[in-house]
Parts: sequence; structure tokens; C-alpha cells
Amino acid sequence: MEKVIGMALTNNFDKEVNPEEWCSKEPIHIPGGIQAHGLLIAIDNQGIVCYVSDNLIEASKVPADAIIGHSVRLLNEFFGKQKDSNFILDLIDLANQNEIFRPVNPYAIRIEHTPYNLIISKSDTHYLLDIEPEYSSLFEDPQNTVGAGLSQMLADRELGTILRNAVIQVRKIIGYDRVMIYKFHPDGHGEVIAEDYELALESWLGLHYPAADIPSQARALYKANPTRLIADVDQPPASLLANIDKPLDLTNSSLRAVSPMHIRYLKNMGVSSSFSVSIVVDDILWGLIACHNYSPRFINYKQRETAKLVGQVLSSCIGMRDQELAQKERIKLQGIIIDVTRSLIDNERIVSLVEQCGSQILKAFRASGFVLFFEGAVYSVGDVPSDDQIEQIAHQFVVMEDQHCLRSYSTELDLEAIKLDSSRFAGLLSCRLTHGIKDCLILFRPERASTVTWAGDPTKLVSMDASGKPFISPRNSFEQWVEECRGQSDDWTEVEVEVFVKIKDELNFAIARKIDELRLLNDKLRDAYAELDSFTYTISHDLKTPLTAIKAYAELIQRKSSEPIILDMADKIKGSASRLNQMVQTVLEYSKVGQRFVNKQRVNMKSLINEIKDHLLISRANDQLQLEVLKTPDLEGDPILLFQVFLNVIENAVKYSHKQALPKVVIDGSSMYQETVYRISDNGVGISDEQQNAIFDLFSRVGDTTEFEGTGVGLATVRKIMNRHGAQISVESNIGAGSTFILRFPNSVGA
Repeated sequence: MEKVIGMALTNNFDKEVNPEEWCSKEPIHIPGGIQAHGLLIAIDNQGIVCYVSDNLIEASKVPADAIIGHSVRLLNEFFGKQKDSNFILDLIDLANQNEIFRPVNPYAIRIEHTPYNLIISKSDTHYLLDIEPEYSSLFEDPQNTVGAGLSQMLADRELGTILRNAVIQVRKIIGYDRVMIYKFHPDGHGEVIAEDYELALESWLGLHYPAADIPSQARALYKANPTRLIADVDQPPASLLANIDKPLDLTNSSLRAVSPMHIRYLKNMGVSSSFSVSIVVDDILWGLIACHNYSPRFINYKQRETAKLVGQVLSSCIGMRDQELAQKERIKLQGIIIDVTRSLIDNERIVSLVEQCGSQILKAFRASGFVLFFEGAVYSVGDVPSDDQIEQIAHQFVVMEDQHCLRSYSTELDLEAIKLDSSRFAGLLSCRLTHGIKDCLILFRPERASTVTWAGDPTKLVSMDASGKPFISPRNSFEQWVEECRGQSDDWTEVEVEVFVKIKDELNFAIARKIDELRLLNDKLRDAYAELDSFTYTISHDLKTPLTAIKAYAELIQRKSSEPIILDMADKIKGSASRLNQMVQTVLEYSKVGQRFVNKQRVNMKSLINEIKDHLLISRANDQLQLEVLKTPDLEGDPILLFQVFLNVIENAVKYSHKQALPKVVIDGSSMYQETVYRISDNGVGISDEQQNAIFDLFSRVGDTTEFEGTGVGLATVRKIMNRHGAQISVESNIGAGSTFILRFPNSVGA
């Protein structure tokens, strides 16, 4: 049983529905019907009829159930062909050569001795057969005049003149009452930028129309099917019949029925027939040649194709002119890339780019502010937002990981959450430097206040019919309505974006070059450090032999002589040799730290610290010493090296506090997610600010060196061990108020 197939398009709607949203969701590619001046059949690959327009049933006098589900050859005689002809499938086979569907359109047929055009197109797995009259409302075949028309259209190089010539020539070719060039703006709304019309009509030049007038899905159809004819807005559509439930996609059909909303729109303007040719530039719908007639008008397929040729030539002209302008702009901006490259080569610091080239960048991009957000810091020139707002902009690259560029001429709408001053920072162009981090370049532009003249109030989309029911309509009134536009800047051109990305690439290249230089320097330092360690160890080891000999000779002198002065001198030689031997031993220990492999493991710090405590309490110089151990969280590290660290630091704390009446040393640890921190505090002599900066250097000692024993190597060794563990040591101290050494160890992932 055949059924009407398609989507029910109606003007009635729930009052809670947003009309503009409704417009963009209307399924106009599957209207379930066609314009009634033609007939339609849809067949599958085998030539079986799957869909048919109800007016074909009426014209052929063949019942629907005798056509749907049967071979299209059943209609051969209706098309004026032999009963057994296979001409439709032969045409489809010819169109499918080389695996690319290229139909030979139109194909002439006759229905009851009247000539018709058969136009074949594809719709998913089906073939659409549009059957249109051969007759036309045009008195003269446009093919005879199009050549001369194109010559006159292209008689000037200036685009505005070409567009004005184009509407004049198109109107001569097709004879419509009004012909316009309708250009789409980036937000989807349109503007009449050229027109030619009957003298009795009023001018629409310069009028703007909201995006809802031609919503996004309609623009997609204009791009897919470059010509669109609506022959008579008062003619009811013919429904499609089928024996399946799936709606038929009529995107490529020349007969596709018209949205009731668009019919209402045309009627509101008093238009009876419309015709359009798409202007497509670089695969983007740039605009339309839009034609209106105030009485019904039909143009046959061949004549529409001739008009399409005008659109294609105009598209090429606009594309070539855009390329010329882009090339001029590219050449103009090329200088800034050279300046940036030179600056990055000549300067050690990456951020010097802002100081060196900031002013030139502002001028080249017609910007008011420029920012380099690098390693968490803001470097800027010109008028820029607060550091906090800049960081929020940079954070957008973390939120939108797939974005490498942010581009806006209305930050008030596009970056609403950041709350930028829309008068100063209406436009924004930003490129991130590297994936996964916030570092980025940002340009700002101030607003460019302007007025837009709309063809009626663009916000009034809801009207009432005679019965009081609401219906969606673009407008019932097309009286001019002026709007003051604020919070918008000039849009960023494609060339500006392209050049800004190149500046970002140059910056990334310079950063990579600096990283390579640092890596090479680090390798050289590592080699020199290892060589110095080896040299220190060798010299220290070799010094032990002569020191032993010096000490032995001093002892021999003491045994051989009884002179008090000689014995005293020999004793001083022995003491000096012992102190020097101790220094050599500590230097050897320091050298071994650099050569030793760090064997990291989980270390029981309670056991390690208690062992140190027991050792120090036995050898303490002051019986009143309080050595207090609080929390001892475990660490990841080399047990031997960690023992050396804590022994040195705690031993120092005991040594520099033992002259107090009640010396006290406290060891306390705390563990957080990222690090474990130990604090070792004493109430000793304290360390001056000047000494705090040097105590971790080799042979650096605190306070009176005659009062406290030491070599000045212990804390240098501690810092070296800490560095090898990726850890840090620091001190907080005041003279006479004791010291606190802070040891920070990074926690292992998952620890």
C-alpha cells in the first residue's frame, strides 16, 4: 500500500520554542514533496521505482501500486518511448562511467506530444528522475546573449563594478523584475551589495538580512545545488508516494518542494517567483545571485544552466580578486616575519621579542595590544587586559585541547566567561606555542562601532495568522530598521591568521634552538663535572701518601731529639698533617658522591634516624642535650647516601648548639602528595644572612672557625647528594636564635 512519505513541515509551533533554532533545524532537504510544475520518480540500481510524485500518477493514469515496486520501464510508453526500451538505465550506466556520476542532462522526452526534459541526479542509493517542461517564460534563449553579457560584465577590474555589471547582465538574460548580489557575512547574515530592478520598485541596496532568513541548512543546499528555481509560490506542492518509511533526500533535485516558512517569507515581500545562482569561492558559499519576480515565472533547465555559467564566472572573478588582495596583504606582512626571525636570532632571551618587535606587530596587524604568555609570565606591549584575564585566555587551550588558534571579532559573545572590556578588547587572535601547555601569543583589537540597516526588525520572527494562531515568519514588515552595533572589531583575515601562525612557528623554532643549545651545554658541563670529580678523587688519593710520610718523619724527629723547641715543631707538623689528612678524606668522600650510583629504594627513616641519634648521644659534648625525634615518614632514596645527609645535618645541629646551657635539636617530617619534607631545628648560634648564601659551598664554614671544628665539606656533600635525588635543601636562621634546615624530597608517582 503506497503512503505519503516525508517530513511534515508546518508553521505551527510551541511558544516555548526559539524560532531561530527552529529555522536551523527545519528538514528542508526531505520535504516529502516537489514543486507541481514537474514530475519525479526515484528508482534503485535495478530500475525499480521506490518513490513517485502523486501528480505523475494522475498524469500517467497508471495506479500507484502498479508503478511503485515495479520496473521504471512500465512508464516507457508514457514517456513516448518503445515499450521494451531500456533508455533510463542506459543513461544511468553512461553517467556512471569511470566510477564518477556525470549525467548527460537534460534528456529530451515527450509526454502526450509535449516536450519535457528528463534530469537525472543521485540521492544516496537512489537515482532521481526530475521531469520538467521544455517550455520557458523567457522569450529569447539566453545562450544567444550570455557571451556578450559576460564580456560586458568583465569589462572592469574593480570588483564593485563587476558586481554591478553582473546584475545588469543577468537581468537582461533572465528578465526577472529584481536581480541582486547577496553576500553572506561570517556570522551567516546577508547583505545586498549590488542590484538591478524595475524602476517602479524601491532599492534594497545595502540592506542586511538576519541569518535566520537563509539558515545554515539552506546555505548547505545552495552550495550543493548551485541553482534554485521557485516557479510559483501559490502553486501547492505535489506529494511523494512510496511503500517504505524512509524520507527521500531531495538535495540534488531541481524540483524539491519549498519550505512553508520560505513561501510565507516570499509572499510577505510580494514575490511570486524566485531564482538563485550560488557564488562559491574556495569551496565556501560566498553569496547568491538572487532574482525576484512579482508574477509566476518558469525557466527551463538549459536556461538555468546558462545562468549558472554566469555564477561560475563571477565566482572565479571574486576568487581571483581575493587571491590578489591576499597576496598583497601577505607581501605587506612578510616583513614582520623577517623582523621577528632576526630578533629571535640576535637575542638570547625569547621574551625580548615583545620589546624588539612589539610595536611593529601592532602596526602590521592593526592591533592595539600584543601579549607573549611564556612560562607563566606575561610580556606585553600596547593596551592589554589584566594578567589574570590573560591567563584565563591561555587556559582556553587547555579546555579546548583540539584548538591551536582562537579567533574572535566579538569576545563579549565568544569568551563571555572571561568578561573582557568589549570596547577595548572586542577582537582577539591567539595561537598556542606547544600542545599541552598554556604558552601562547595573543593580539587584541578595539571595537569598531558601526550601524547596520536591516530589512525590518531581525528579532521579530513570530506572527499571528487570521485565526490567531502563531506562526514563524522572518518578518511581515520589511521597513528599514537601523541597529547600532557595539562590541565588535574588524574580523581577522585569513592572511593575518596565516602570518600570525608563522610568527608562532618562528618562536617555537627559536625555543627549540635554545633548548638544543642548553642540552649541548649541559652535556659539556656533565662531562666536565665528571672529569673534575675524577681529578679531585685522584689528587686527594695521591696526597695521602706524602701526608703519611710527613707525619712519620715528624714522629721520627720526636723520637730522635730531646730539644723542647724541636719537639714542639714536630708536634705542630703532626697536627697540621692530621688536619690536612682529614680534609683530604672529606674531599674524597665528596668526590665519591658524584661517582656513586644512586640505588633508590624505600628507606625506613625511623630506624635510620634512631641509629644516628644513638650514635650522637654516646659522643655528645653536653650531657644536657635533648635530641627529639617526632614524625619520620619514609623516603625513596639511596639508604647509604640518605644516612650521610641526615648524619651531617643532625651532627651540625648538635655541634653548633652544644655550648648552650640546654641544647636542643628537633627532627620532624611531614608527607604530602607531591613531596616529603624534613625539618631539623636547633637552638644554637644561628647563621647570618650573608653566611646562609654560602654554607652549601665547598670549604665554607659558619661562625668562628677556631671555636667549632670542621672542614667545610659536609654541607656541600649534603647538597650534592640532595641534587642527585632531585631533592632540595635550604636553611632558615637568625644569629643567636638557632637554625632550621629544610629537606624537601619529591614523592614517587603512586607512592
